[in-house]
Amino acid sequence: MTETDRHLADIRVLVAAARERAPLPADRLAALAHRYLASSREGRGRIDPGVYAETIRGELTGRFVRQGREPDRTQATRMLAAALRRAAADIADRTHFIPCRLFGDAGPVGLAVGPVVFRPAAGFRDAHGDAIAADPHCAAVVEHEFAPWGWAAEVTVRGCDTTVSRERALLAVDGALDMLRLHAGAARAGALGRAGAPGLPVAASGIWADSTGRLHAAAVAAAPCADAGVLLQEFHAGDGRDWIDRAGETLRPLADPSLSWPLAARFREAASWYGRGVAESYVAARIADFVTAIERAVVAGEHADLWRTVTRRAAILAAAAEGGDIAAWRRRAKAIYEMRSQLVHGVLSPFAPEAAEAAPTAAALARAALRGTLSFFETLGLRRARFSADRLDAEFGKLESTRRTD
Repeated sequence: MTETDRHLADIRVLVAAARERAPLPADRLAALAHRYLASSREGRGRIDPGVYAETIRGELTGRFVRQGREPDRTQATRMLAAALRRAAADIADRTHFIPCRLFGDAGPVGLAVGPVVFRPAAGFRDAHGDAIAADPHCAAVVEHEFAPWGWAAEVTVRGCDTTVSRERALLAVDGALDMLRLHAGAARAGALGRAGAPGLPVAASGIWADSTGRLHAAAVAAAPCADAGVLLQEFHAGDGRDWIDRAGETLRPLADPSLSWPLAARFREAASWYGRGVAESYVAARIADFVTAIERAVVAGEHADLWRTVTRRAAILAAAAEGGDIAAWRRRAKAIYEMRSQLVHGVLSPFAPEAAEAAPTAAALARAALRGTLSFFETLGLRRARFSADRLDAEFGKLESTRRTD
């Protein structure tokens, strides 16, 4: 069955329901929208499938119910194209501003990470003061939702509808924060986050009573707070600036859907798992996230001994990035991988003290391996539009053949 035949089969089911005035089968409508957008250069990655499904609903009802046309191949093709044109009317370039928390009060200095620019709240208000003042609602939002966070991220997303543009902007900002976390390290990056992001560490509050009944406010340590001056200096100078610029390049396809860089996407996704680990408050989940970050970076095919593949490649990449003996990195990788397995399979309690002791090592291993991954992917062609998983697995095999890990 061809793709057009699959489209036509779905449309006929939908038309039959519409003519009976019955609810359209949501699964067939969603499948049709997703499949057609995936094959459309104009719509893929630019139009929200849910929005497109609703335009299909309108076009289908008008063409096949009100006008009484029969759903043959020609009519089906025209209906889907007309629905796409309607949905595409919302495509535009949009610039998004998102409240973030970075380093506290860092003065007027901003920071660029690929397509994302972070500005302190005061600098954001200065840059857009006239536009903010002209819209009372936006002024209220800035006052109540931006000011408490201290920073604002700005990113322009090219050629997408309203929904997809917002989604891509959030992914780009999250990705930029992940790159900052990777540079700073878990111990210094726990406070970084954006408004609405899941897992943002927040200090718990509470009250407790002593034996006399007297109440006390709970003293709870907040998430680690980065040193604004030191980190900004690192991010703006020397090796730090160079690494942020290189890592930031992997975010550009999020802001521009015309770009398709498979290796950049893999690195972003691995960095996302690392960022989740940094923000996670439960130790066992932190370890699982850090190991998953490594797996996403280095696993590109099926392997009978997955642990062997992961620990070998992680050790090679970590040593390349941070120096040290590959065998020593491999021993750390084996220990962390074994602990992750024990945690997720219930062998070890998630509250065991060994897990708390191992979490910093897991974070350091993931950070080093991912920094090494970026350099390795750059040698392979980070901006290549086509790079299959099989080819990447073969390149990793070549790398392993030139390094001793035991």
